[in-house]
Amino acid sequence: MVTKMAKMKMDPKTTCYCHLVQLLRDTSYLLNQTYIVHWNVMGSKFYAIHKLTQDSYEELQEALDVIAEHIRSLDISTPMTVEDLNRSSMEAVPTDYADQDGMIRALAINNNLLADSFNLLAEEAEAMGDQLTLDLAVERGRAHKKFQWLLKSNLDCSCQHSS
Repeated sequence: MVTKMAKMKMDPKTTCYCHLVQLLRDTSYLLNQTYIVHWNVMGSKFYAIHKLTQDSYEELQEALDVIAEHIRSLDISTPMTVEDLNRSSMEAVPTDYADQDGMIRALAINNNLLADSFNLLAEEAEAMGDQLTLDLAVERGRAHKKFQWLLKSNLDCSCQHSS
């Protein structure tokens, strides 16, 4: 993992592309979290969340491939192991399958974190004039904001403001 000091010494292009690779990892991690919720959520919101998470994981599967192909088009390596691909600091999904709101909330929070991180990537790409990375970042940020909102809409009002 890159330390703050090492990151400060990197040029803007290296910083941007390291960020892009980390977003590939975070997207993979979120995809796996989405599967976990899809398979395990129970309770009154089961059907709505089951369908929503299916829409989300199908979109994430395609996005993961698009991000990886973009990285490779820049002649940058993608992670070479499953462990590296799923390295992320995002919040874990609760393991209590009866905590459907906790599971939904964790996915909403992580979608919002990815939206914010893709927004930062867009700023980095724009600063260095990389229109293709900028476009990818804007598209992904928009998708994550959409799923964050859809997930939060399934939470009771008192829970919606926590992410």
